[in-house]
This record gives sequence, C-alpha cells and structure tokens, in this order.
Amino acid sequence: MDLHQRPELKQKITLSPQVYQGLSILAMPVTELQALVETELLENPVLEVEEFEDAVEEPEEERPDPADDDRSWDEWLDRYEELASSEPVIPRDPDVEVADTEEYVGSVQSFGDYLEQQLAMMSLTEEEARAARAVVGSLDSDGFFCVKLEEIAQIAGVAVEVARRGLAVVQQLDPPGVGARNLAEALRIQLDYLGIDEPLLVKIAESHLDDVAGSHLRKVARALRVGEDEVRRLVDILRLLNPRPAGAFSPGPSPGYIVPDVTLRRFDEGWSVTSNSDAVPTLRVSTRYRSMLRGGSGVDVETVRYLKDHIRSAEAFIRNVDRRKDTVTRIAEIVLEVQRDFFEDGKGPLRPLRLEDVAVEIGVHLSTVSRGVTGKYMATPYGMFELKHFFSGGYRTASGMDVAATSVKQRLREILEAEDTVHPLSDQRLADLLSDEGIRVARRTVAKYREELGIEPSWARKRR
Repeated sequence: MDLHQRPELKQKITLSPQVYQGLSILAMPVTELQALVETELLENPVLEVEEFEDAVEEPEEERPDPADDDRSWDEWLDRYEELASSEPVIPRDPDVEVADTEEYVGSVQSFGDYLEQQLAMMSLTEEEARAARAVVGSLDSDGFFCVKLEEIAQIAGVAVEVARRGLAVVQQLDPPGVGARNLAEALRIQLDYLGIDEPLLVKIAESHLDDVAGSHLRKVARALRVGEDEVRRLVDILRLLNPRPAGAFSPGPSPGYIVPDVTLRRFDEGWSVTSNSDAVPTLRVSTRYRSMLRGGSGVDVETVRYLKDHIRSAEAFIRNVDRRKDTVTRIAEIVLEVQRDFFEDGKGPLRPLRLEDVAVEIGVHLSTVSRGVTGKYMATPYGMFELKHFFSGGYRTASGMDVAATSVKQRLREILEAEDTVHPLSDQRLADLLSDEGIRVARRTVAKYREELGIEPSWARKRR
C-alpha cells in the first residue's frame, strides 16, 4: 500500500488558555478562588492587590515618538492610568454596615473532644479520669463501647474495678446512651435519663427490636401478652430514642469554610445585593512595572518582553475574576427578583426558576449559569443559602399561580405528617389531594418526591 500526504481542511473549536481559566474561575467556590489569587500574586510579579489608601497619582509623561515600536503599549498605559484615576478614592464610612464573613465560618468538634470536655468538669480521681479517657478512646463511630474492661484497665494502668467505674462515668455523659455495650443498653440508659419507667419497653428493646423494625407489632403484643394498642404506645416512645448516640458526630467530610459570594441586605422597603469584595481582593497591574515599559526607561529588551507577557497574563486574570463577580451578582439579583416572596420573611413559597431562564435574561450560555450557581452562596437575613437552592422546576395551579417543585415537596411532607398511620395514603391518593389543591402532579412524580424526602411507601408506613 502506498503512503502519501495530502492537504485537508478541518474546522476545530478549541478553548484558549484565557477562556479556560475564566470557566475554571467561574466554577470555583470562594475559598478555592482565594487560594488561586494568592498563587497568582506569588507567581506573577506585576500583579498586586489594589490599595486605595496608598494610591499615588503618577505624573503624566511625554508621549514617545510615533515611530516607536512600543507606542501601543504606551497608549495602553495612558488609558490604564485614566481609568485608575477616574475612580475617586473615598474613605470608608464607619456607619455603613460591612458583611462579616467570620459569622458564616463553620467549626468542627470531634466526638472525643466533646466527651473529654465534659469529663474535665467532673470531680474524678486521677485513676478514674484515666480510665474514663481510655473508654472514650475505645468508642466506635456510633458511641458504643466495643472492648473489654480488662483492656481498658491495661491501657489506663488501673484495676478492672476502676475501669468499670470509668465506664459508668462515661455512660453519664451527653449524649445519653454513649458508652453502652449494645443497643438495648443504650436505649435503657436513655429511658433512665428521660425518667421513663416502662419495664415492657425495656423488654422490647432487649428482645423485639427486629419485630419493631419490621412493623410486626401484633407479634410483639402476643409475645408480651398485652394489647396491640399498648405495644403501639410503647413503640411511639421507643421511636423518640436515638439508636446511634454518636450519630451527630459520625465521621465524614469535615465542613470547610463557607464564604458567601454575595450578601443580601434589606434597606427600608428595598433589598440590595452586594458582592463580597472582602473575600477576593481587588487586583491591579503594578504601577512600578508599568512605568518600566515606557520609552526611555532604559530597560533591556528581554526584561520588556518578560514584563509584557506577565502583564497580558495579569490582565486576563483580573478580567476573569471581575467577570466572575459580575456574573454571580447578576444571577443573585435575578434570584432576588423572582423569589421576593420568600425573602420577605424567609418562609414564603419559592417560585419556579430555571437555569435556562436566567441564561436568557443575562445573555449567557446555560453552562455559565450552572457554573455560577454551583458552590456559590448568598448570605441573607435568614441564613446562608446556596444559589442553587432557589432554582427548580414548577407547576401552575388552577388559579394560574406558579409553584416551585420545592414548595410541592414541602406540601407533600405536610400531608404525610398529618396522615392516618393506620391507613396511610397511597401515591395516587397523594396526587389526588394535590390536584384538589390545584397542583396537578402525576403519581410517578409523587413517588419520586416521596423518595427524595426519604419517606417510605404506604405499605411500609402502615402499622400492623
């Protein structure tokens, strides 16, 4: 087979490094962007943080000869200085409220630290304290004591009896049930803590938990020789208890810093959306390096080339950061406009809002809006919300009012909480009830929402 070359034309779309950087910056949460800005400040010497109080107006220099090859750069420098000087330096008004992002920083406390803080406030001997700390260190992720007392005695260097007292001390700590050797003991400790004297409930916890989990209440009633109504009453109490005492402290991804991109504040009868300028500093090209590019500065060719490359990179980075701020702020303003009923008291219904609608409104691609709402947070008087929280599809009621899917889910939860547990509502019946309220939802959609709410189907909710 002969090999030969031939010319061929093809069209291929590629992203320039600047465009790719802009998309990446838009998708970043604030904390990642802060790290990127710090890295850029370290790697690019011409990039610096804008310090308004230190800004000094440079004297106007004579324009170089038009034949100079660097005329375009001098013109750019002049325009840059005009733009910089056109923004007056205004001292900050001490009476103007500034968003405090420290208020939105989450803290992490381990389960062991929580227990040891309580031990430190108890009157214990040195040996009992060592034994109790050894017990705390041996608890599993659910707060159960899973080793033998002899091991605790060896670890703490105390007698077995002291180790037993240390375990008893831990079982007095919060949350109730911590330090229990099994589920039945954990529930019994919680009953004692609540002051509930129900001997039959202890028997259920010890011998019939599997039947309770399977809703076989009739079987439990026969075993205990009591009525099914009495078992149902006891089970209602049992469901108030916590089968995993340390559930709230279970290991998982530690929450990081949540810094809002925008802040929503109310002024008199209006609302204001402001970008969190404290989170990401305002950047600029260094005036010192800009002056080195002017004709007659005596800088060698290699240095000029180096500075031009880094100034281009700095300008692209600054544009991308500013574009991110502008995009997120514009999205937040549309959210405020559409969801104004919610922001009046923090409890109003959410209206349907789709990413496509916002993309058309601000004239960008759908993927741009998606990047602009994912991982971006809005600080409001009612708490911190991810922008994505305010987006969902919706339905139109018989009266012509638009209702968001999140509001439909909330209404579905309310109906299920008020249902007769002996005769639970089927998905079709739930769809009919919503239809009676003017919200036409298909049965399969009700089933989907119910599963998203973590609610079992009717046959599993029925009490037998």
